[in-house]
Amino acid sequence: MHSPYPGGVLNVQIDGALFDANKEDITVGQSPYMVCRAGFKNVNLISPIPLSSKKSQLDIVLNNNVIESIPLINKEYRESRITITNNDMVSPPKKMLPRIKLEASIIKAAKNINSLSNYFVLPMKMPIKGIESSEFGVKRFINGAPRNRHTGLDIAAPEGTDVYAPLDGIVLLSEEFFYRGNIIYIDHGNGLVSSFSHLQKSLVEKNSKVKAGDLIGKVGKTGRVTGPHLHWEVSILGTTVDPKLFLRTTN
Repeated sequence: MHSPYPGGVLNVQIDGALFDANKEDITVGQSPYMVCRAGFKNVNLISPIPLSSKKSQLDIVLNNNVIESIPLINKEYRESRITITNNDMVSPPKKMLPRIKLEASIIKAAKNINSLSNYFVLPMKMPIKGIESSEFGVKRFINGAPRNRHTGLDIAAPEGTDVYAPLDGIVLLSEEFFYRGNIIYIDHGNGLVSSFSHLQKSLVEKNSKVKAGDLIGKVGKTGRVTGPHLHWEVSILGTTVDPKLFLRTTN
């Protein structure tokens, strides 16, 4: 999982005794982090790196002293240019703006959930079988105009294709939104959240428990899309990172 670049995840092991004695005084740059035990002696500090980050390194600091510096890679992401014919999905009418603003706030709150429960054991399972149509991090242009970076992995598949939970968790959201269409958000515990957008339909309800591999929905083309696909996002402590990092079986 250690991927020290914008959109990646910092995963650094330190002495567990040092952490236990000083956990209130350890920082990872200005970023939040979660802690995973690595055997009896060590802990891993896991911190998301925002796509927008311009830093050249991240410092782990204890009482104003740098105990480790991790250089960051300046990763380049490609451009993606798409055309959307439904103008309301490009420049929504004014009457839709309050709805869009409310939905954005609901999504932000869901991504920032940090429940103390730990429901997951990595790696994740791929949520559907399909063709990767747009990777995480691409610089997007819609109808020629620059837009926000792509913060998920798009997987193209026929409408009605089964979508499965990648990890155990609890359903935070199961709703229909303007841009994202039918969505599901799942809390996996300790700040790890995944989401699934543009579904034909959801098969789970809010607050229901799911296990890795459970059927949760069907691929669709709801919301702002150019065709049927699943938009899959993963976030750590509110910051969206590359979902493919969690499919790896190492680290």
